[in-house]
Amino acid sequence: MGMFREFLEKELESIEKKHLLRERVILPKGVVDFSSNDYLGLKDCKETKKALREALDNLSLSSGASALMSGYTEVQAQLEEELARLKDSESCLVVGSGYLANVGLIPALAGEGDTILSDQLNHASIIDGIRLSKAKKVIYRHNDLNHLEDLLKRETDARHRFIITDGVFSMEGDIAPLKGIKYLADRYNAVLVVDDAHGTGVIGEGRGSLFHHSVAVDENIIQMGTLSKALGSYGAFICGSKLLIKYLINKMRTQIFSTALSPVQNFISLYNTRLIQKQPFRRERVLDLAEYTVKKAKELGIPLNYHGTPIITLITGTEEKALYLKDRLLERGFFVQAIRPPTVPKNTSRLRITLNYSINRQQIDSMLTALKEIY
Repeated sequence: MGMFREFLEKELESIEKKHLLRERVILPKGVVDFSSNDYLGLKDCKETKKALREALDNLSLSSGASALMSGYTEVQAQLEEELARLKDSESCLVVGSGYLANVGLIPALAGEGDTILSDQLNHASIIDGIRLSKAKKVIYRHNDLNHLEDLLKRETDARHRFIITDGVFSMEGDIAPLKGIKYLADRYNAVLVVDDAHGTGVIGEGRGSLFHHSVAVDENIIQMGTLSKALGSYGAFICGSKLLIKYLINKMRTQIFSTALSPVQNFISLYNTRLIQKQPFRRERVLDLAEYTVKKAKELGIPLNYHGTPIITLITGTEEKALYLKDRLLERGFFVQAIRPPTVPKNTSRLRITLNYSINRQQIDSMLTALKEIY
């Protein structure tokens, strides 16, 4: 037992020396949160809470079983239908989380003899899903269509080829060039899988990254997304053809062997999915706030990276500098998370500023003034 304790202590000591130690934080009351993925301000939506209170007596608190046992409920079926409409797809499958979606979807699709072409900066859940799949992994340079095409030309022996990319990259805030990627997917007979966790509800009139680029959805496009960001709830979804969803229901292990999401959670997701379509002012406001933040930062000489989404970054390079800025901002009442390896590549540590509907311009001005003084 002593050897195991020593191992744990040494590992943590090594992590701390590299300035990579992570801890959970309960934010003090009054702190302005510039790190939330609740882009549309729905996690505390009064309208949704009121609807939930009225519906609660008719909802079970738990699904009680996996969806293939007895845990599939009417509210989940309604949510899947609503998401399929939002994503212009034939069908949809709701699962427990974004991580479970990717580590279940990718191994269900691909195996030995297949090739997966993956963007260099894809989310960790995609990376882990590819590892589990046993397919050949080929990494293309971030958003580099020429490199992607060169690699597609080489991978001629694959049984099936899949191109997997984030729609909006969570630590960069930039949008994948999906029109060009879809062109290459069609030309080289590949299936396109888009993780639209950070695009859904925000861009493309709220429908996501493909719609931002006016890419028509077909049977060779699979859209994954989460219910825990702009939709202010929890869980994830996969949208595609009816044939694909029927296949995943039978082959996707993280769906087969997990208890289905509770009807309460699915009700929140369903209500908020309908709400974002009726209230476009939410996404319009958050995109306007992001643009305002970058303009004010430029006036103050703060070099922010901005790509037209609510995710804005200040690259610090070193972990120490990112942590210093985060800690000093928190002392002044602003929480801006420091992002460090392995979440981002080495020497690209950063502050990740995310805007959401609940923030106002005065708070942005105050945060940027504090950042300027510290920076």
